[in-house]
Amino acid sequence: MSDDSSRPWYEALFERDWYDYFARGGPGSPDTDGSYARRTDAEVEFIERALGLTEPCDLLDLCCGPGRHSVRLAQRGHRVTGVDISAYNLQQAAEQAEEFAVEVAWREADMRETGLAALSQDAVINMFTAFGFFDDDGNQRVLDEVAHVLRPEGRFLIDLVNRDSLMRRHQPRMWSDRRNGAVLLQEHAFDSATGSQTTHWTVVKADGERIAQSFTVRMYTLQELELRMALAGLEVEEAWGGLDGKALTMDSHRLVVLARKA
Repeated sequence: MSDDSSRPWYEALFERDWYDYFARGGPGSPDTDGSYARRTDAEVEFIERALGLTEPCDLLDLCCGPGRHSVRLAQRGHRVTGVDISAYNLQQAAEQAEEFAVEVAWREADMRETGLAALSQDAVINMFTAFGFFDDDGNQRVLDEVAHVLRPEGRFLIDLVNRDSLMRRHQPRMWSDRRNGAVLLQEHAFDSATGSQTTHWTVVKADGERIAQSFTVRMYTLQELELRMALAGLEVEEAWGGLDGKALTMDSHRLVVLARKA
């Protein structure tokens, strides 16, 4: 593997090792019964309801990853653009789109500057904690970009870790088994001054080989995110505790927020 030490973590993390050994739903994941795919279908149904999508629209999946939401939304008739910084992500996404015989416009770009035309999208989604990768100024640029590409009255749906819940259940170290015989060690350190959590993941394979990954994500409370969105011209309309539509509480693991461009 090439030396990625000089690259920001978000440019180097999402390659094959991430999916083979770390990512939920990947080859090393404990998901073995198809529950991950079924959950994705349910999530897409919620996305459509939350965004009020009653007819096909222009939709941006910002940080689309391997395209699990993009492809299913395209199946439902939406004109989907999937943006991601990872070429490997986009390769996996394109293969999935081909498998399901749908068209998605895949685009390799930084989420702070997608290159999409102003006022070109009816809706934008940002799923599975694909936000908070930068400092506050960089994260603000992401929200500004969302507002830039949205048409007036366009909606933005974002899915994050709920910081309130994270603080209540924070564990510095966790071990878990992977279905390929490996063991995963997760180490978490939260910086109260910056609101950021740094995670070190180490997989110990059955043969003793170790594979390590690290990343740092800025965690936002709902109130902080609402203020940041307002600076971008986005007004928060509703919040939930997950993509199942449950009410947001301090114990909700997820924070899902719907905003509208004025």
